[in-house]
Formats: sequence, structure tokens, C-alpha cells
Amino acid sequence: MQSATLHIKVKPEIAKGLKLLSKKKETSVGELIRQAVFSCYQLEFLGLNQRQKHAIAAFQGGYISLGKLAEKMGMTIWDIRIWLEEHDILQNNFFQESDIENA
Repeated sequence: MQSATLHIKVKPEIAKGLKLLSKKKETSVGELIRQAVFSCYQLEFLGLNQRQKHAIAAFQGGYISLGKLAEKMGMTIWDIRIWLEEHDILQNNFFQESDIENA
């Protein structure tokens, strides 16, 4: 995937606040802006219906399982795992080392 570069203008106090926040969070101002755009606009979700958007939000909030999300999205468990990974959505997978032996 190729990236595009955007240039934005903000008030000096916003720039200063972003710089302070980036130092506090140990990340770049650019990354803060990317996270804000992703969080606010969720452009990758434009093709989804409202029910699917709600299901994703419920999954992210821990209110529904991966299986229920897959059902709401009309996908298999494997397909939803791939889709979540492609869209940088945390899957909250938990396992222990002993689980690998039983896989």
C-alpha cells in the first residue's frame, strides 16, 4: 500500500499541544494525526452498513465475541480475523504457551 502525504495548517496552540502530547506518548505528531483521522472518520468503514459498524464498535468495546462479529459481518471466523488485521483492529487474542501444544 502506498502512502500519500498531506499538509495541514493548524493554530500555533494546537501545534504546541500536539508536540507536547507526542512527547508524552513517545510518538510522532504525524502518528497522532493519523490516529485522530482514523478514529474520527474511519474511512475504511465507508462501505459497511450501520449494523456492521455497530458490530465492530461492540467488538472493540468487548461486548460481543469474534464469532458474533463474524456472523454480523457475514464472514467466517478466519475471514474476519484477516479483515480485522488488514484494518488494524486489535483482536484481543489471549492464549497461553500450553495452547500451542493443543492447536
